Amino acid sequence: MRYLPPLNALRAFEAAARHESFHHASQELHVTASAISHQIRGLEEALQTTLFVRRTRQVLLTDAGRRLFDGVREGLDRISAAAVSVKTQQEDPVLTVSTVPIFASGWLIPRLADFQTAYPGYQVRLETSVDLIDVERADVGGMNVDVAIRYLSKPPDTSLDTRFLFHERLTVVCAPGMASKLTTPDDLTRVTHIQTRLRPEGWRAWLTPRGLAHLDDGSGPTFDNDSLALEAVMTGLGVAITHQEIAHPLIASGQLIEPFGAGHVIGLSCYWVCTRRCAELPRVAAFRDWLLTQLAAEGLLDASRPMHH
Repeated sequence: MRYLPPLNALRAFEAAARHESFHHASQELHVTASAISHQIRGLEEALQTTLFVRRTRQVLLTDAGRRLFDGVREGLDRISAAAVSVKTQQEDPVLTVSTVPIFASGWLIPRLADFQTAYPGYQVRLETSVDLIDVERADVGGMNVDVAIRYLSKPPDTSLDTRFLFHERLTVVCAPGMASKLTTPDDLTRVTHIQTRLRPEGWRAWLTPRGLAHLDDGSGPTFDNDSLALEAVMTGLGVAITHQEIAHPLIASGQLIEPFGAGHVIGLSCYWVCTRRCAELPRVAAFRDWLLTQLAAEGLLDASRPMHH
C-alpha cells in the first residue's frame, strides 16, 4: 500500500513552493490564501515536519520541504503527462502561442524541445508579433490563438485568464575576459556597445536612470535579435544590453558576466493571457504548467507585485 497524503494538499504545497507565496498559489488554484495555509498546515501535521519558513510576504522551503517539492513536482508532471497522452486523442493537438520576438527567440524556442518531450501529443505553433492582440478574436492563418505572452504596462482585462510572470529587467552583459575593464558604468565609454534592431531603446532605458544618457550614441554593430547579439558578446566584440531572462542560462554557466550586478526593472511586466475557455483546454493547461515550472526552476518567476504605469 502506498502512503499518499491528500492530493489537494500536495497540489497546494507544490503551487506555494513554486511561487514561494500562499497568495499566488491561491490565485493559481482559485481558492483563498487561508485555504492554502490550512491545506499545508494539515500536510505538515500528517508528515510531522515543517515544510516552510513563513515570512510576512514570502514562504521559503525548509530542507524537508525541498525534498518533498522535488518529488511532488515530478509526480504531478508525470500524472499530467499521462492524462494528457490519453486525452490528446480527442482534442486538437495544435497549440498556438503568440508572443514577442525577443521572448520567442531568446527564451522560448531554446526550451521548446523540453515541452515536446514531455507532451509529444501536442504540436506548438508559434506566432511572433510586437502588437497587442485580442485573444478572444485573434487568429493566425485561420487558427485561433490559444495563448498570448506579452510585456505590458498595465494588467490585462480581468475577464481573461492571466498570470503575472515577471518584471522586465534589462542587464548589461560582457564576456568574462572583459569584466575587469568594467568596474563602474562610466567605464562603458571604453568599450563597444552592441545594438539590437528589435530593441533600439535598450541602452537608453538602462543608462538614463543612472544619469548616463549621453553615452548612448547609437554606435556599435547592430544585430537582428538578442541571441545573435549575445553570441557576439561571448566572442569579446563588446557589451550588450539584454533581458535578464534571456541571458540567464549564459550568466548561470559563466559564459556571460553582469559587470554591474542584476538587471534593472524598467517598468513593464510579462503576462500569460488567454480566455477562460482556453484555460480549461488540456493542451493550454499543460503548456501553462510547463512554462511556470521552467521559469521557477530558473529563478525567473517573480512573486512580487507587477508594476503598472
